Amino acid sequence: MTAIERAVSLLKEGAALAVVNGEREKVFCERGVKSLTTLYDEDKELLDGAAAADKIVGKAAALLMAGGKVAEVYAEVISDGAIEVFERFGIRYSYGARTRGIINRAGTAPCPMEQTVRYADDPAEAEKAIRRTQKVLAAQAHGGKDMKKLGFGMMRLPVLGGRQNDIDLEQVKKMVDMFLERGFEYFDTAWMYHEHTSEVAVRECLVKRYPRECFRLATKLPVFSLTCAEDMQKIFDKQCEKCGVEYFDNYLLHNLNSGDYNLVQDYDAFGFARKLKEQGKIKHYGFSFHDTPELLDKILCDHPDAEFVQLQINYLDWESEGVQSRRLWEVARKHGKPIIVMEPVKGGTLANVPENAAGLLKSANPDLSAPGWAIRFAAGLDGVFMVLSGMSSLEQLEDNTSFMQNFTPLNEKELETVKKVCSIIKGTGAIACTACRYCTENCPMNIPIPDYFSLYNLEVIENKDRWTPQQNYYENYARSHGKASDCIKCGSCEEHCPQHLPIRDLLEKVAEKFER
Repeated sequence: MTAIERAVSLLKEGAALAVVNGEREKVFCERGVKSLTTLYDEDKELLDGAAAADKIVGKAAALLMAGGKVAEVYAEVISDGAIEVFERFGIRYSYGARTRGIINRAGTAPCPMEQTVRYADDPAEAEKAIRRTQKVLAAQAHGGKDMKKLGFGMMRLPVLGGRQNDIDLEQVKKMVDMFLERGFEYFDTAWMYHEHTSEVAVRECLVKRYPRECFRLATKLPVFSLTCAEDMQKIFDKQCEKCGVEYFDNYLLHNLNSGDYNLVQDYDAFGFARKLKEQGKIKHYGFSFHDTPELLDKILCDHPDAEFVQLQINYLDWESEGVQSRRLWEVARKHGKPIIVMEPVKGGTLANVPENAAGLLKSANPDLSAPGWAIRFAAGLDGVFMVLSGMSSLEQLEDNTSFMQNFTPLNEKELETVKKVCSIIKGTGAIACTACRYCTENCPMNIPIPDYFSLYNLEVIENKDRWTPQQNYYENYARSHGKASDCIKCGSCEEHCPQHLPIRDLLEKVAEKFER
């Protein structure tokens, strides 16, 4: 009996995978590629020159067999992708039935491992990808059915050379891996983030590297960019292409406000979203919002079909007369709408609190970071099912996921500490900028407004009049961008600012601080 005949006989006796190499043989009862990765870990040498018989062989299993230098394979069912791999690597094969692709055990979608290796040709790279997916699936199974409340906001990703459209993809891949491996799954992007490159980064760092069921993805329709109703379909189709997906879990009408709501009505944007859901191209639709509680109430009355609302909520804006986080939250609760929170750390403002405020937080909980206080505040509110954090580094992601893996809301004593910190921050005179960068889109003088505001805030929080590193950073920015004093007062920035900041006046303060 030849080695392949022996392997096939073991398969018929009930094995899911049988490997025969000379006098040595092993059988596995578990279906899927897990048997092969286990064999890689325990006895990879057995595969070298062996005959293998498997119930189902898709591209993923074929690449692992090729990586182990298997000589011959029999499959009861084999995919076209597996055959291509065997022919490319000179591996003899035979089969009972041939299929175009391997589907999952529920019969509803392609097998997760086949999705994982759909762009892979090298066995070593395929092995890495398969093991990543195995870790993520195990983490999500361990976490149960409830989705963790922390979402990855893809609007403040690490960049190269300070260029917003040059995203550090290698670092983002590591961040995505850690996020998923810790049991989190929600990602949020948008058409305009990172100068229209965030959606592409999602495709390269997430979609191409993981099965679709491993993550939930949200993006947004840029209502403010529409010129006619036909633009909506064109933009949506392009978003599917940029993200590399056939559907989105959540689709939002982006940044609804008094200036753009007429476009929503004129072009029937809610009707468009409803049509996408009926077609199975999105699972849920809602909107993000930056305006008054009165307008939010009107929109939710006009469109009770909206399934959720995304609001800016953080402890600094909770009683703010400008943002009015508390009142917006109350309107959403009145209408019974689930809430996604954006800007829980207010663009980093609540991550870099004044020294005396940081001391209060540390004394109350030495193990919790400043962002941890802010995110837990938002996540603990009634009706909030997701809190987005725009994490910019692996360190930030590691911190955020550490306290959100087993989330607990702030208690009454901790909430009192937050109120004290809020008072301290408001007393510094810091600019309430969230660094969303909407203001820079059409600035004719190329002024990096959020960057200058961030430097200004560091100055006032530190309360130093002498030379500081911020001065040096400002001068470096000014070499390749417009200075604060170059502002021509056109007002384009203020038209696009979700915080409704008097940017032109504030730039004068920045110029006074750094251009003395």
